[in-house]
Amino acid sequence: MRTVTTPAAMQAASRMSQTLPELQRTATDLIAHGTTLADPRNWEGPKAQIFRGQIWPEVQRALTDLHANLTELTQGITEINRRTVEAGS
Repeated sequence: MRTVTTPAAMQAASRMSQTLPELQRTATDLIAHGTTLADPRNWEGPKAQIFRGQIWPEVQRALTDLHANLTELTQGITEINRRTVEAGS
C-alpha cells in the first residue's frame, strides 16, 4: 500500500495537534461551569430549574461526548504524526 503525505497534510496535522488541547480544556471548563449552575445550592429559580432539568442534561452529554471524541482524535493525530516521521526517515 502506498502512503502519501503532503506538506499541507503535515502542517494541518501539526496545527490540529496544537489546537485540540485548547478545545479539550474549553469543553472541560464548560462542563465544570454548567455543573456549578445545575446545582440548586448555587442557582435556584424558574430559569435555573429549566436549565437544570431541560437544557443542561443534553448539553452536558454533548460536551462529555465532544471531550471524549477530541481525546480520541488527539491520540489519532499523534499516532499519524509519529508514523509520518518514521516513514520519512
